[in-house]
Amino acid sequence: MTEGGCKKVSASELSKALQEYIKVIHTLQEEHGSAAASDIAEQLGVRAPSVTSALRKLASQGMVKYQKYQEAKLTKKGREVAIRLDRRHKTLMDFLLLIGVDECVAKTDACEIEHIIHPETIEKLAQYLESIQKS
Repeated sequence: MTEGGCKKVSASELSKALQEYIKVIHTLQEEHGSAAASDIAEQLGVRAPSVTSALRKLASQGMVKYQKYQEAKLTKKGREVAIRLDRRHKTLMDFLLLIGVDECVAKTDACEIEHIIHPETIEKLAQYLESIQKS
């Protein structure tokens, strides 16, 4: 479909909430080797049944390896998504700080924008930041 002559593109197949789960699992996995459901719940401020439901969804999409009562680990596909989300967040933070946005506001905005921004826009922002760092 088009909107105003532009191709309408979904930012991601994953909901914002599932993207947040992937980010938390990635962080916990980097720190501890895997992610316990209780740790995920604590990090996200949700209850255990919500974590179980999200892990099942992510497992069905090939993002995590998870079985009930066991810790979750990102698959290769899940790690790729986590790395892409981390890159988006860092690029947005760098840009927002560059233009003078307060750090706390930049963190909040980057967390929101990273889920909806088009990949082409992130790529252009990253290229711009790289070009001004070289000058």
